[in-house]
Amino acid sequence: MLKGLQAKKSNKYIALAELSIHSKIVQSDLSILILNYKKATSEMEKKFYSRISSTIVFEYLSDVNFLLGNKLTKELTKNSFHKLAEDAKALNKEISQFKKENISTFKFIRNELGAHKSKKTEFLVTSLFKVDDIKIMDLTADLVLLNNKLFRLLTNTYKCTSEFHKKNGPL
Repeated sequence: MLKGLQAKKSNKYIALAELSIHSKIVQSDLSILILNYKKATSEMEKKFYSRISSTIVFEYLSDVNFLLGNKLTKELTKNSFHKLAEDAKALNKEISQFKKENISTFKFIRNELGAHKSKKTEFLVTSLFKVDDIKIMDLTADLVLLNNKLFRLLTNTYKCTSEFHKKNGPL
């Protein structure tokens, strides 16, 4: 869809396409991490998957707010899909609440442990083993469930745009 819009030099549904692509990549990454975490047999492996997950979740929570709550909502309103815009706002509030409650956990792990920024070896090692990997992976699974709601919204949006263009002609 994105390539087709670009070929037609249309930006009518760019936010929809970008959010769809972005969230599906993240969902795939998180799903793979969760599966590998469950199969992991060593503590270091579990800590590794939770650190990688924290990094992805932190970045995604920073991006999805803008893509969903700003770009997509404005695009839906501009394209006269007001009910879908309201649904997007409501979902963005839910994701924002999740972010507000959990971002500090993900941020610390991403900044200090995932990126190995600390030059204090003792701090790095002791902090690494203090990571509550079960909590991190549970939160990751919660985000995957929130993303499922996002995918339902995106699917409904695609259906509505398709129906609109069946009645009103192509772009």
